[in-house]
Amino acid sequence: MRPVFVLIGLLILISDPARGEEPEVSDLIAADEESEFIDEFALLAEDAMVELAARHKQDIGMSPSAVTVLTRKDIEASGATTVVDLLRLVPGMDVIITTAAMSSITSRLYWVNENWVYLVLVDGRDATLELIGTPHWEVQPILLEDIERIEIIRGPGSALYGANAMAGVVSITTRSVTEKTSAWARVGGGETGRLRIGARASTRIGDWAFSLSGGAEKRGSFLGPGAEGMQGYMLRSVVEYRLTESDRIRLDMALTRGEGPLATGVGDASGHLGVRAVQLSYLSEVLRGKLYWTQNPIDAYFRAPLEYAGIRLAEFVKGGVDAHTLDGEVQWTLPRVWDPLMVIIGGGGRFSWLISDMLLDADTFGDITSPDYRRPGIEYFEYRAGAFVHGELTPADWFTCTLGTRFDYNSVSDVFISPRLAGVFRPAGEQFIRLGLARSFRKPTFMESHLHPMALFPPDSPITGGDQANFQEFLTRVIGNSEVENEELLAFEVGYLGRFLDGRLTVALDLYYNYHSNVIEFDEDIVEDENGLPDLDLSSVMFKNVGGDLDIIGSELVVHFEPAPYLHLLASWSYREVLGKKSHQSPKNLVTLGGRFNTETGLVGSLYVFSRSEFTDPLVSNPAGMLEPKFSQQMDHVFLAMGKLGWRWKVGVGVGLEMEAGAKLFLPISPFGEHLFRYREVGGVWTKTGENYGGEELRRMVTGYLQGSF
Repeated sequence: MRPVFVLIGLLILISDPARGEEPEVSDLIAADEESEFIDEFALLAEDAMVELAARHKQDIGMSPSAVTVLTRKDIEASGATTVVDLLRLVPGMDVIITTAAMSSITSRLYWVNENWVYLVLVDGRDATLELIGTPHWEVQPILLEDIERIEIIRGPGSALYGANAMAGVVSITTRSVTEKTSAWARVGGGETGRLRIGARASTRIGDWAFSLSGGAEKRGSFLGPGAEGMQGYMLRSVVEYRLTESDRIRLDMALTRGEGPLATGVGDASGHLGVRAVQLSYLSEVLRGKLYWTQNPIDAYFRAPLEYAGIRLAEFVKGGVDAHTLDGEVQWTLPRVWDPLMVIIGGGGRFSWLISDMLLDADTFGDITSPDYRRPGIEYFEYRAGAFVHGELTPADWFTCTLGTRFDYNSVSDVFISPRLAGVFRPAGEQFIRLGLARSFRKPTFMESHLHPMALFPPDSPITGGDQANFQEFLTRVIGNSEVENEELLAFEVGYLGRFLDGRLTVALDLYYNYHSNVIEFDEDIVEDENGLPDLDLSSVMFKNVGGDLDIIGSELVVHFEPAPYLHLLASWSYREVLGKKSHQSPKNLVTLGGRFNTETGLVGSLYVFSRSEFTDPLVSNPAGMLEPKFSQQMDHVFLAMGKLGWRWKVGVGVGLEMEAGAKLFLPISPFGEHLFRYREVGGVWTKTGENYGGEELRRMVTGYLQGSF
């Protein structure tokens, strides 16, 4: 049975006559409790099908890239309460919780606290917030319980997906509208002041399908009840029309809003972030297209003052930004003129614009010849276009060669070409060997290239009179740098995948070498004047391509074993070595051990233990602001236990109502730290006033839940 969730006492049973169509395997299992344990192994082959790495369905063993799949069963049984925590199950994925309102992921590159290197797709829509260049997980219009499947490319994805798919791609697919009317709802809460509610209802009327979902969450800080936490809400609706059995048109509308503290590479911030999105999609076997508009209203400010040598110079203005994106894409699988050859082509374009009265335009603010000289405010426009071709040649059933490339243009940085060449060999039945070579890139974000905040001057500031205007002009050389260029990655990998015992045992080993060049980092170039203050004409504090070139080698070993239909075990070990000056700035080892279970008696749950080795975080923000040097902090070897224990039961006979109650555990363990059950995943410090600055200390979180469905 495929469980869905319901808030007790809030279910309205609506009947809908079944369509006279052949039910899918998943629908048959959902309709018959006994078949869940009989057909579980039959679904193993279905779970092994992937689509992300080649833009069409194929066996995961034939994928030209290393791919991880998190299925509905993984999502239901895990102890994760957020999508980011769920991604801890991905081999080599370093999941980073910075604050209650900010988390990120990284892998196969040097450790970084910004999610700038993974492209995140939600039902095909790019979830990136153009202002900061990250998807910002906490304001995405998706509920964890409403996700059907997540596919992750572990490695370059620019050959198919363009900018920002440098280290990989995370593709989230939400649950489709069922053939029969269904609904779920959920409520949960627990330590750190956490409260989560969510619900969804869907139905089908003829060829039309409808769903509506929504939820809200309030989360306190790990630091205590007085510290700033996170809160937000989301609302989403889907309307789908079925033209034929394989051709569909879908309209997806979403609204979210969240608020809370953020810890960025340029200092701590607070504010509100939102997503308003409308997407129209056409889906068929050979042709796919989508057109979407996204608005991101943002109201935020940097909390740190601008200090230098202990002197308070200024502070940032709290301001609002309104960012919009209009994006279109089409993909066509060409008719086969030769059976062993498949060719997919596609392309699209994007137009982004951003408006704010509280930011500065570096091109006009300091230009005395401009009509906007010394005038605050910015109107920023950006254009993108890209086209790709993906070819697969299968001259024999034991070998497939993948060759493709993508051309990308944008108005911010250089043109980029992302080729990929891969070969997959099948020397024996369920044994696969993969060789791959690819080039990918990350486009500079708006924050890195054009963000320049305004400043206010306190009464005791030494900057007075005309120097205040000069300081504002200095801020056009703070944070954003229009000269910053693309980060680039050249990657080579070798992979093995073997399936044994009728697919119940899977062993995968991936070895990779990455050459990461043109690394973007925040560079502080302060030149003092005769008074010991920053020389406003010669100083700059901005992003630059100063990180140098990095050689990164690593391996990822993962074993999946299903000894019984109700038990799934997982073990993975990832090793990453960043050669050169950043070798100590990334954890070298990530280990995962654990499993999930789903018994016939109704007992369900999981327990996973994650381990991350020690490293040094060199970019801990200074509470005095970005004009002062950053701190370095040694991060200990830590562990994290995450699990769930719940009980499912049927309500009534023939009613179709299923309930589940239980608890989830999130337990950080630091055997080498000052506190056994506390640690930071990101460096942070305590100010003299007792305020935390930077990453929070994670602490135990136990949450209970009640859910149900029909």
